[in-house]
This record gives sequence, C-alpha cells and structure tokens, in this order.
Amino acid sequence: MIVFPALDLLNGSVVKLESEGHRGRETVYGTPGEVAERWLSQGARWLHVVDLNAALGEGRSNRGVLGELTARAARWGARIQWGGGVRDTATMKLLLEGKDRDPSTRVDRVIVGTRAVKDPEWLRQAAESHPNRILVAVDAAGLEILVSGWQEKAGLGVLEFFRRVGGLPLAGFLYTNVRVEGRGQGVDWDPIRRVIEEAPRPVIFSGGITTLEEVERFKEIGAHGIIIGFALYSGRIGLREALERSR
Repeated sequence: MIVFPALDLLNGSVVKLESEGHRGRETVYGTPGEVAERWLSQGARWLHVVDLNAALGEGRSNRGVLGELTARAARWGARIQWGGGVRDTATMKLLLEGKDRDPSTRVDRVIVGTRAVKDPEWLRQAAESHPNRILVAVDAAGLEILVSGWQEKAGLGVLEFFRRVGGLPLAGFLYTNVRVEGRGQGVDWDPIRRVIEEAPRPVIFSGGITTLEEVERFKEIGAHGIIIGFALYSGRIGLREALERSR
C-alpha cells in the first residue's frame, strides 16, 4: 500500500484549511520545496499535491512551484500526483506532458474531480488520451458525491458513478469523505468498506486518518493507497512509521 503525504498549496505555501474545505483561518506549514524535501527524505515515494487556489476557483495557480517539486522528487526517485481545479484538456495536457514537453515540468498523475463527474464524455476522452495517468477524485459526504470544492451536491452516488466509468482506462479513484477530512477525529469505515467492494479500479483513501492502527487497517482491507495530511503535520503520525506499517 502506498502512503501519500499531502501538500495542500495556497498562495504559494503548504497549508491546512479549516474543516470541509472552507476558506478562513489557515495553518501554514512552510514552502512547498521545504515540505516536500521533509517527506521525501523520510522515505515518501509519492507526493500528493493539491492546488487549493485552483480548486476553489480563485484564479491564481500554484503551478509555478511544480518545477521545484518535480526536481526534488526526481532526486529521491519519487513521483507526484497533482490535483485541484483541473477542469480542461489544456491544463491536463500541460501537467501530464510538461511545458514545451519538458519532462522536468510534468507530473506522473493528474487528479480530476468536478468536471469528471459532470462531463463523462470529457472524462472518457481524457482517459483514452492518457491511459492510467488520470485519478478521479470522488469527494463525498459518505456516499453522496460533492463537487466544486465540496460546495455543491452532484446529485449522484459514489457507487453509481463507479458503474458509469468503470470501463475507462483510469489510474483509479481518490475517495475522500469530507465529513471527517481534516478534523483529526478518525476514519468513518462504513462507506470505505462499500467503496472497496464496489470500485472497479484501485482506490486511494483520504479523510480522518489519525493513527498507525488505521494505516494498518487500510492495508488489511485492500486499499491501494492512503493520503495523510493533518496527522503528519501535527505529529500524531510519523511518516517513517506509517510507511513501515504499510509494507
């Protein structure tokens, strides 16, 4: 099982937003380069990076730090998955192919959410153009999908969405239970069991992971990966220990 340290980027810094993705008071943890080096030096082989400005539709992009992050990851033999506001083909291609096709400015996977849910034909074309490099973010309150930075109900359930897109050449799904995300109160296991049973592709999980015992349980029930954010930054979980429990 893969353990992904989370780097949530806002205005050029790594931050934690208040619960459920709303702007307000943010805790700043450092610059993207500094934080990435911290996790890479402790053994991370993937970084999970989210551009919060883009995700929240604020116009400003944090893609200016991408070159530094990819360079640091390359030195450690690690890879990057990048998400947040990826809603058009041009942005996706830029991230996956690199600026002017420069490999030092491209990521290994792109995470798409809102448009993937709302526009299945776009998702089909994207997946077929970039097989096994697109991860679909399924942000949900339990099993009800939310879109637009968790601000709107999609009118679609997680399991029905799986049935609709299960035949596409996707890298997998990223399931986040927004009811527990960022609160440090533990995992809600009921929807996770259903997701693992029904998902047609590998699933990475995010939301509420606070203990090493939860890391072990995710491995035992068949998760492809888990994303840990607040628990790492608050010191509740050590990355080296989490990686050891995930093997």
